[in-house]
Amino acid sequence: MITQSEQKKKQQFESYNQEITDQKRKLEKSFEYLEKFKAELKETKNQLFEDRTTLNNAFKQLDQMTRERKRIKKEIKTVKNTLLDNINGFSKIMSNLITTRIEKNRGHGERVAYIAHFVAARFGFDEKKLEDLRKAAMLHEVGLLLVPDNILQKPEEKLSDYEKDFFIQYPLKGADLLANCSEFKNCAKIIYNLHENSDGTGTPQGLKRRYIPLLSRILAGADVFDSLQDEVDVSSLELFLEKLEKFSGTRLDPNIVALLEKYAVIHMGSEGYKVRGVGVHQLEPGMTLGTALFTNTGTKLFSVNTLLTKEAIDKIKKYTMEYPVYEIVYIRA
Repeated sequence: MITQSEQKKKQQFESYNQEITDQKRKLEKSFEYLEKFKAELKETKNQLFEDRTTLNNAFKQLDQMTRERKRIKKEIKTVKNTLLDNINGFSKIMSNLITTRIEKNRGHGERVAYIAHFVAARFGFDEKKLEDLRKAAMLHEVGLLLVPDNILQKPEEKLSDYEKDFFIQYPLKGADLLANCSEFKNCAKIIYNLHENSDGTGTPQGLKRRYIPLLSRILAGADVFDSLQDEVDVSSLELFLEKLEKFSGTRLDPNIVALLEKYAVIHMGSEGYKVRGVGVHQLEPGMTLGTALFTNTGTKLFSVNTLLTKEAIDKIKKYTMEYPVYEIVYIRA
């Protein structure tokens, strides 16, 4: 017969066995999790290795692409420089052809470019537009290269209507020629409207004032200005300014004429013709205008050499309230 004490020991032993069995199961399960974790870790390690290999290959490709990009950029820069040299060379060739075959007074293109830049700078054009205008000034007579020599050398008074048409149409012919090169399309547009007149009597479309592109108006003014110097005794600035004013409102935009007159007194003034700039409210009776006076809308108020009276000054101040004149008024010193 089993005693109570033995029974108790037996129960304790069974309890220990059960606990050991449970611990073994837990341990086995832990080993299973550990094996699974090891397998996942190995897979992750392999994946990381593959990713590292892929990343290294990507870096190599990126490095190759960077070197290739630098090479291409260098080639593009070389091509651009070559193209720019070719364009400048073409422009120089055409300019030299014009100078050699067309210009009676050498340097006309350069002078027109300089005058046009002076005027255009007052309108705040960016460098690209100023460069287009410079090219247009240098090449504005390129269409004359297409005029036959026998017509080109004829005195103007002996030209027939048919022959005169060559000279009227030369800006269109020149613009068409230059437009074949994309780099000269903008300057071709400027040249195209060279013979449009401010009063609408010009060619090819009979455009008036503000409908004529501003750069074309500036180029026309610079061209007339330099050509006028061949006709007028430039030592007499008064005579030159009087002649120039006759183009205002007819051939040329009055606003452009106003700026051309300022160019004249600044660059062509002499000991015998000095001017100084004053503000509108500094004008006094007895002063003589050194240039014509225009409002900024192009309305001509007074001609060059006008002796200002009190009434004239009051008129200027009255106009200034609604249609301001240019900030600086040039008067004879």
